[in-house]
Amino acid sequence: MGTDPGGLANPALDQAAALLRQGEPAQAEAIALRAAKDDPVSARAWFIIGAARHSQGNLDAALSAIERALALDPDLHEARRAFAAILLELKRPNEALAQVEELLRRRPAATDFLVDAGFILEELGEPAAALARYNEALQRTPGDFRGLLNRGALLARLGRLEEALRNNQALARSHVGSAAAHYNLADVLLRLDRPAEALASVERSLRLRPDDANALMLRGLALAMLERDAEAHAAFARAREADAAAAGNFRTAAAAAVGIAVPQRLTLDPRQIRLARLLERQKVCDWRERGRLIDGLRALAADLRSKPFPLEEMGLYHTALSLPLKAADQQALARGIALAAVERAAALSINAPAAIGSAGRTDGRIRLGFISPNFRDHPSAKLHWRHLALRDRTRFETFGYSLHRGEGPLKQRIVEACDEFRELSGLDSREIAARIARDGIDILVDLAGHLEHSRPEVFALRPAPVRASYLGLPGTMGRELIDYRITDAYTTPPEEESCWSEKLVFLPDTFWIYNDREAIAEVKAGRREFGLPERGFVFCCFNTNYKIEPDVFAAWMRLLAHVPGSVLWLLDGGEAVRRNLQREAASHGVAAERLVFAPRLPHAEHLARHACADLFIDTFYCGAHTTATDALWAGLPVLACLGDTMASRIGAGIVRAAGLPELIAPDCAAYEATALRLATQPQELAELRARLARSRSTCVLFDTAQRVRELDLAFETMWQRHRAGLPPESFAVPRTSGAGA
Repeated sequence: MGTDPGGLANPALDQAAALLRQGEPAQAEAIALRAAKDDPVSARAWFIIGAARHSQGNLDAALSAIERALALDPDLHEARRAFAAILLELKRPNEALAQVEELLRRRPAATDFLVDAGFILEELGEPAAALARYNEALQRTPGDFRGLLNRGALLARLGRLEEALRNNQALARSHVGSAAAHYNLADVLLRLDRPAEALASVERSLRLRPDDANALMLRGLALAMLERDAEAHAAFARAREADAAAAGNFRTAAAAAVGIAVPQRLTLDPRQIRLARLLERQKVCDWRERGRLIDGLRALAADLRSKPFPLEEMGLYHTALSLPLKAADQQALARGIALAAVERAAALSINAPAAIGSAGRTDGRIRLGFISPNFRDHPSAKLHWRHLALRDRTRFETFGYSLHRGEGPLKQRIVEACDEFRELSGLDSREIAARIARDGIDILVDLAGHLEHSRPEVFALRPAPVRASYLGLPGTMGRELIDYRITDAYTTPPEEESCWSEKLVFLPDTFWIYNDREAIAEVKAGRREFGLPERGFVFCCFNTNYKIEPDVFAAWMRLLAHVPGSVLWLLDGGEAVRRNLQREAASHGVAAERLVFAPRLPHAEHLARHACADLFIDTFYCGAHTTATDALWAGLPVLACLGDTMASRIGAGIVRAAGLPELIAPDCAAYEATALRLATQPQELAELRARLARSRSTCVLFDTAQRVRELDLAFETMWQRHRAGLPPESFAVPRTSGAGA
């Protein structure tokens, strides 16, 4: 969308238009103003005045002038386009769209206006409508440059990469002299894991525009994926030299291209970029270079143990928990991420007294602060609101700190469960730490770990005297960010304490907590409504897709092969996940239709559909968390496999707390044998279901009030040690009676 003036011949206005095109808007405006004085009804003069003011950044005055031009000549189409462009710049997209729709009413076949409409619809968050406009424009003018350019970029953002590729190949062929065409093609090729072709295409773009910072950055990404690290570093350096601001803005696009979780923390380290991209494939169950990923993470962990350095990409650690890495490797990765947090914290200072604690308060209550990015419509929020609501208000004062904005009933429940609740998502880490310090928090409890939107640097700033972590990521934070990690001795055996930077607090039976008020919908739908066979055994796993990995999937495929008529019911993770898992199933000789994908449903309905499954089968390296407790709460037995890290033991720990130890397999062979036996011996499975139904109200897993009493005792012990001047130390919480709380 542009504001280049045109119109009828007029020497003075022609001169003004030429000056405007030459980058002299002040002179252009002066000449056009004189022309408007001589001829007050000249729409073209007022249009040029508006365009000149727009070029000088005077948007309101520009809008007024162009509005006057349109009043004089409603058919001055370029003025109306300029009007729309300025409205869009003023963050008034609905009004901008109305202007473009008026243009289309007057000239329905105008390709440019259709493309303009598509662009504005994208700004309005309506990609489907935007794509329809681009398609309409290209039907009228198949080779239209802007139409092809915008459509290709939109298809890439929507993840429709093969379509984007065909679009951008056509664009590059028909506009060989366009740097943008070659750049966009390179972007899609990189997203499709074709870095050599991406490199060739972006180099064609750079021959046309050598100092384009975005293209230089994209070249660096392609070189990183090709393991040409020295050249990648040089490309990133050139990008910063060419345009530091543009290179900085490129982080968001780069994150999309290679799968970086938090664009602001993108580090231009070729190895980290490469591993982030490989981890992105793991999230969609693309295991074709899994060996390269595991080897790369192990090598990175070894380097971190040898000489620690900052590791900015937290997703490396998060997804690595689902891979066959040793606890020592996981710890090394966490240490690198923690070091980056410590360095960010070192650059900050708190302008208010830190670590005030309960000094100056007389009510004797311990002030607890719970901080999380997931106080919103998130699986963990269901757990948090209940333990917050049950806390003993005579002994504790509870503050909630939200790091990521979100609304909904779960958020409201959490707000109501806290004495005070603060929305901190719009603050930087220094401001967050200062706010917590001013609140006088005694114990600050992290509920996330190294997850997207978390702020580990806040803990490095020590805004509270005692720092603890609970739930969240099943692994260490990696350095002295946290004093205590709350766990249990089954999930985290005491002999593995050396793999933790935190001191461990062992709750008596399980550290896991569940919402004992979770409602199960009365859904009358049967198997057929969920896409399941009326007869046949239904194996089920509703874990997040990144937890599925080749070893467990191979075991599942062997089970399907040995149990005729059986199916595997999985959570639907989108087209890429379905395609990849169906391809893997075929490689095991299993028909695609024996994988059934469950769409996301409201939680009460999701719980209800568990009744259509026969057995929940857990993943190996990162086991089920909330998904396991959901299944057990809904009455579905869960089969788990005991691993040697917290992430790989958590599912087994939950099953144990539900009172079903026979459903914990010591290894893969036993896991497979148990699943096969239960699938072919319905009486044994029926007895397990009946036992689970009887014990739901009495097992330790669902005794939420008891877990809160144990947590409260743990917090009191932490605080007593601090008040006594004792350093953090591991301890076990004794079993408590049912009295109190």
